[in-house]
Amino acid sequence: MKKIKKLSSVFLFSLAIGSLSALTSCRASFIPGEADTDDLDVTIDTKGVTITMWTGFGAKVNTTMDELLEEFTKKTGIKVEYEAKGGYPNLLKAINLASTSGSFPNIANGYPDHFASYIKSNILLRLDGLLEHDHLRGDADGAYTQNGTRFGADGVKLLDYADFYSDYTVENETLEYKEDGTGYVLGLPFNKSTEVLVYNSTFFDWAKSNDQVKDTIFVPTTWAEVQSVGTAINNLLKSGFKTKDADGKILASDGNWYATTAAVASAEKDVVMNLTSVTEDDFRPFTYDSTANLFITLVRQYGANYTEVDKTHAGRGFATFGDAENKPAVLEAATMLKNLFDSKVMGIPATWNELYCSSSFKAYKSVMNVGSTAGLSNIAGGSMKTKCAPIPVKDVNNKYVISQGTSLGLFNKGTPEQRVAAWKLMVFLTQQENGKFTSQTGYYPTCSYSYNSDDYQSYLENDLSSDAEELELDSAKINNETYNGEGSTWTKFVDPGFRGSADIRENVDLIAGYLMTGKPYATAEKVIDEVYKACSDYWKRD
Repeated sequence: MKKIKKLSSVFLFSLAIGSLSALTSCRASFIPGEADTDDLDVTIDTKGVTITMWTGFGAKVNTTMDELLEEFTKKTGIKVEYEAKGGYPNLLKAINLASTSGSFPNIANGYPDHFASYIKSNILLRLDGLLEHDHLRGDADGAYTQNGTRFGADGVKLLDYADFYSDYTVENETLEYKEDGTGYVLGLPFNKSTEVLVYNSTFFDWAKSNDQVKDTIFVPTTWAEVQSVGTAINNLLKSGFKTKDADGKILASDGNWYATTAAVASAEKDVVMNLTSVTEDDFRPFTYDSTANLFITLVRQYGANYTEVDKTHAGRGFATFGDAENKPAVLEAATMLKNLFDSKVMGIPATWNELYCSSSFKAYKSVMNVGSTAGLSNIAGGSMKTKCAPIPVKDVNNKYVISQGTSLGLFNKGTPEQRVAAWKLMVFLTQQENGKFTSQTGYYPTCSYSYNSDDYQSYLENDLSSDAEELELDSAKINNETYNGEGSTWTKFVDPGFRGSADIRENVDLIAGYLMTGKPYATAEKVIDEVYKACSDYWKRD
């Protein structure tokens, strides 16, 4: 047996002191107050610097990212080691795991609740100092002005923070607060999307031209119209559903039902609805992809608050949708939803045991679906023509639509040169080349500079070759002209992220399913009460 040599007490004492010193040193860069960028010299030479970047993007977006990062390196001499983590949950997990070792990246994208967790770990940099001093890059030797825009010597434009759409910046200004109650800036908007209503325009164009149904079947703009229009559609299609097997289940442009598409063609008519593979129990006129977004949006539209951030404690917030102040409005919204489910007007992915409603839509199991503009390519390409419209609202005074997508954040890591290099990349992606990024990925411009860029304007004027491209362009016009247009009465919102906001979202994601099935809670009030109870860790308490 080997003898184990005992360590001397002096050595153990020295090791303990050394370990404590090392631990203190490691933590020092992450303590509150050292996550500021006030003292960074933005004019420092960054050529030859290497930085790391992580995202949650998939293959389609990564192709564009590779092109942009190559362009950035050629322009600045800054090398970017890029890694996509294959989805945002994986990205969040990877950064949180790396937070203890300091192996997190210099720059990454994320949602507000992601950033809230990074704030808790003291690894996210406040950008206020960089915003204040970025103009100094325009005073350095070699800086220049082109078409009214000022660029640093390496060709990276100066950031114009005021040019960002305010609907996109607010989420990064409501995560951590200064003593005076104003928020720190924790990120810059990058890839943004929203929700739109995609509808079967073949069906609705026919309805519009048909004198018998044109007054009752149209693209709805309010939830009350969703109920009335959905009921009218169900009544219209009853004759097709009542036939056995596939006999007489194809609605043609003359308003008659045919057994086969060949019979429709022989009559020299067009197919309006093909129900040969659809049963009455399968069909729901209106569907919604994200049940969490559905509930959260309705809370806003009905005048209530879903959550609330605590400005006095960084990273803390509350679930408020079921408290005494907000419950009446939330219950009204939930009751409306339950009526839509009970009357078989509305469906959700769980109706068909799917992740999204796009497959059912293309199979004629619905004629309207609300989904993310980032996923429009999944719902296009069916045998019918499709178009986009704004999502339904409670009324004209409550036009709320959710703002989705991520922002870029800088991390408390690396040399001053690396931090400034990462800042330049952030400006490059969120503003300078955001028009190119959005025109190739289907996301929306973050600011007027990227919207007015040659790349994005060419995209808007481009001759499109596929149904998916036409649908994406249709949604872009709604976003630019309706949701964001001059004089718009819409509000694009995002609820503030905090530690636990993701948990609250997971709980409310169950509400629509409970309302649809009546299990395990039979009434709308019971559903709201029980889900709110599940969020009790995040209740406000005196």
